Amino acid sequence: MTSSKFLAPEPSYTVVQREDEGAQVYAAVNTSLAALNQAQRQLFSWQLSLILDLETEDENGLTLDNEAKEIEPFCKQVESNLLTNGNTIPLARITWRKTRELLFRVYNPAEADEHIKRIIDSEANPRPFSYTIDPDNDWKMADDYLKQFAKSDTE
Repeated sequence: MTSSKFLAPEPSYTVVQREDEGAQVYAAVNTSLAALNQAQRQLFSWQLSLILDLETEDENGLTLDNEAKEIEPFCKQVESNLLTNGNTIPLARITWRKTRELLFRVYNPAEADEHIKRIIDSEANPRPFSYTIDPDNDWKMADDYLKQFAKSDTE
């Protein structure tokens, strides 16, 4: 049996702004994932979405500074925990209608689920949140964010 290793590309973020249901959406997208080939994508065939319910936003739909300071350490800790052992790759951070969504591509969904359950058990989250881990073998959910950054003729 042969084994191979995959080294995920260093994240490179691009901020995208669009409108959805009459509200501004701001997404920091890890565009380095657009260059992954099909075999590499199959390694991370699950998508994790963690959505924090925020209390405030400005007239443009952006998180107010005091709220950002409140949630940012938590968001960084969640990301750090999930990235442990290379189990996840960050996909995007999205702000829309008093929510902050953290998206990740996941190798082992059970391991990611355990990390999130530990967060819930610790009751250390600054805001209520919900999460899902969904199969996405074809990266259809991820491509909503990545397709605009894909180069033509890449596998």
